Amino acid sequence: MTPLPPRDFHFFPILNRPVDPPPLVLTSTTTWSYCGPLLPLPVAESASDSDLAVFSNTLPESFHTWAHHTFASPSPATNSHPLLTHLLPLLQSTHTFLRTHNTTHYWLTIRATQPTSAFNNPRWHTDDAFFLDPRQSEHARNQWKLCATLQGPGTLFAADGGGQGHVCSTMRCAACGRTSEVVREMVGKELEGREVVQVGNGEMVFFRLGGREGAVHSEPRMDGKGDGGGGGDRVFVNVVPGTEEELRGLMGRWGMEFPRSWSLGVPVV
Repeated sequence: MTPLPPRDFHFFPILNRPVDPPPLVLTSTTTWSYCGPLLPLPVAESASDSDLAVFSNTLPESFHTWAHHTFASPSPATNSHPLLTHLLPLLQSTHTFLRTHNTTHYWLTIRATQPTSAFNNPRWHTDDAFFLDPRQSEHARNQWKLCATLQGPGTLFAADGGGQGHVCSTMRCAACGRTSEVVREMVGKELEGREVVQVGNGEMVFFRLGGREGAVHSEPRMDGKGDGGGGGDRVFVNVVPGTEEELRGLMGRWGMEFPRSWSLGVPVV
């Protein structure tokens, strides 16, 4: 099996990404999630209209309901699958990476966010490990995630923030929004003078989880006044890999079936 990247995070390109993909215009802030086996994708490396149509037909019905509620129709209707044009190359690169590391199941989340000032100040944190066996160390479990943006500014990473040196509990609390601005300012001061890097357009990132090995990162500014395009509309994709047993157990803890898909922010009809 191919070894994982050695650092706490690593950027790599999304292959076969369209040069000038159609813009995505959001009508609301919502989230769609799927947990189960890797979604079926067209075999071809490039995405023709017929490939996108096949891909569309294999997606869960909840995806189409969510997309219809979340994205404005293109005008003029030059592309009948604007979201899929962005999404398919990312999933193809994601599946290639996962299969290289013997992974055939994931928890996939697409988060569509309209402009907001909630992240004008970075919320530095590490992500918790999802499947940690209390009898094992976080290092032994070696858990990780993938993420990318289909549109809008990419996630920020503290370039030298990995390993044993950072104070994860403080950063996690600052990130989850349950702490005061004073704590956020304190964490920001700890990172002053340290290099910050940002996931670019056409890139995805591998990063490690957990309090000790996890990559220190933050949501970017999303008020539409920073870089990243999209007029402030951001579409972010998060991938949590796992075995069928791990993901089935995770869904079971929340009283959910497996496999399943669901959305947040979409009215129930």
